[in-house]
Amino acid sequence: MELEQALKNCSKCPHQNDCQKDGSCLEDINVRYLATRPKQFPRLMTPAQATTFMSRLRAGESVRRLTSGSKEVGKALATPNKFKNHCVAYSEWGAEAKRFAIINANILKSVNSAKRKRTQEVCLKGLHPMKGDNLMIHKGRRACLACWRHHASHPPINSILPVLDQIKDDLRRGISLGQICQGRPTGGGKIDRSLMRVRPNVFYRYRELNPDFDKFVLEALAGSNSRGQKIRWTRVHTASVRDNNNDYYRIRGMIPGQNPHRDDIVARIFEDLLGGTLKRAEISSRIKVYIAELNRLYPTKYAKFGDSPLVSLDEALFDDGWRPGAIP
Repeated sequence: MELEQALKNCSKCPHQNDCQKDGSCLEDINVRYLATRPKQFPRLMTPAQATTFMSRLRAGESVRRLTSGSKEVGKALATPNKFKNHCVAYSEWGAEAKRFAIINANILKSVNSAKRKRTQEVCLKGLHPMKGDNLMIHKGRRACLACWRHHASHPPINSILPVLDQIKDDLRRGISLGQICQGRPTGGGKIDRSLMRVRPNVFYRYRELNPDFDKFVLEALAGSNSRGQKIRWTRVHTASVRDNNNDYYRIRGMIPGQNPHRDDIVARIFEDLLGGTLKRAEISSRIKVYIAELNRLYPTKYAKFGDSPLVSLDEALFDDGWRPGAIP
């Protein structure tokens, strides 16, 4: 009985030529190894694994795929160390396996080289030539301009679905498309990317694919031009008033605080600014001229007439010393 079982095992064994060199059956070797290390895997492949391994090598698969696995073939047939140990234990089987491994590696190398050459000549989709005006460099890599343009005009619309309700609410409230797609505030202003809801190409692609949404957008934007003009005029007017107020206090701060005619001087400067005879860049250099001009019109008690200080009008009329009410 034992002899029949042994002959049956030998008929399935992939190492009949190496059996005498090893001196024991492959099943017995794995059993003895597992007896000393019960939580470990067998050190060598089983006869079924070795037979399958060799048949797949002859079919053209690489050792890396057989020992690492892939999505196409599933899990690995054996670990790399187990394959190496098996080749050492059974030298003839190992030599045959390594011979097929080298042949398969060379074939795979030539296939990858041809594929790489083919991808250099045409795009990844195999539709457009990768040369001339159709070739572009993006982030240091070669790219197909035709595929790039097609992707830009046909982007995936999944990104708009989570914010679709927010976009509809913005359109009902009069928010412009510039703010929704580009971050430019309604009525004008600096671009703020945080105001964006979706990229422009995704928005317009969704409008093409959904006629109901396109109709809603057209109805929501009806009259938006006049509304935007009003908002823009309000912002421009507000900014102009704010700038004038800032200019008023800035010019007023250039005049000494003890001057009683500061407001008159500022008004005079604004008249020249509006008349075009004065530029903003010239204010700081000509401020002293305006102060001197107002001082001549409204002289203070320190103003001079000739070489002597200017005295009161009464003292100028009665320079003989007589005063009204004085005893002659």
